[in-house]
Amino acid sequence: MLPDAIDFLEEGDREGYVRILIAMAGADGTLVREETAAIEAAMGRALIPPGKRDLLRQELKINLEIDEIIENMSKVAIRLALRDATIIGACDGEFQEEEINFLRELAKRCELDNEDLNRLFQWVDHGWSWLQDSREWLNLDNENVENATVEGNE
Repeated sequence: MLPDAIDFLEEGDREGYVRILIAMAGADGTLVREETAAIEAAMGRALIPPGKRDLLRQELKINLEIDEIIENMSKVAIRLALRDATIIGACDGEFQEEEINFLRELAKRCELDNEDLNRLFQWVDHGWSWLQDSREWLNLDNENVENATVEGNE
């Protein structure tokens, strides 16, 4: 994993970061496997201890208020969470209206405007394209990945 600013956040900011991702995942009322996987990865990346992870997972069942989550978070942590919440919103292939509204509200809280938010959407789109390009030139379609073996380990 590449180093990121998340590595330097204080414990409370890391927890708030994860809570924002959880709120984003639940913004549209549905939770898909990809969102859950991204949240689990984020908890690992943020070094959330196992007991705290269990408590945070319970928040997937409730609607979290942005203001409650960000109350004691630094602006840097909120902006990182906005960035990664945008990725969470794209996990299922498209942004729902509720997710876009959530991102708009979060962007306002960290003093970013619609132009900044549009840049994030473009960044996420570019990222998905970047990953898809690698799958194509490495011939990593689902069938090839499922049938993959390492030479000598057959």
